[in-house]
Amino acid sequence: MLYTEVPSYYTWNAKNKSFERRKQSKPVDCQPTIFKDTTIGRLYIIHSSQHECFFLRLLLVNVSGPTSFEYLRTVKGTIHDTYRIACQALNLLENDQYWDNCINDACETSTPSQIRALFGIIITNCSPSAPTELWEKYKSKMAEDILHRVRLETSDMTFDFTSEICN
Repeated sequence: MLYTEVPSYYTWNAKNKSFERRKQSKPVDCQPTIFKDTTIGRLYIIHSSQHECFFLRLLLVNVSGPTSFEYLRTVKGTIHDTYRIACQALNLLENDQYWDNCINDACETSTPSQIRALFGIIITNCSPSAPTELWEKYKSKMAEDILHRVRLETSDMTFDFTSEICN
């Protein structure tokens, strides 16, 4: 049963603070003791900027019969660290190919500071599924001006990227 189906089979008992099976309405085929009703349940909207809550909700409406939060993060026997990664493993999220192409195009025609600004806009407004992968792929392009400045300041044109420059 999906989370959205619970109100059809259960009612909320406010006194006991628990869900209880419906005791009346239409019996389910071949299950005369289980009743189902056409009812409207409330499922709150969560903005995608509330990342883990948004991904938890996405899993709740797509994973049948979850028994725990760990169960929701488990895909094909692997327990994932976050709900986002579990959603990615279930292919519930779009891939980042569009954002990858966008940054790649910018690398051809834009300055490093413009590429950094574009990257900032993408991660704050577009919710890419794997922002760290985008960063790792394009960090050297975004930091070229910083590397050039460091080379001039140190008078060492062989100076190369370090973790301090790119992290």
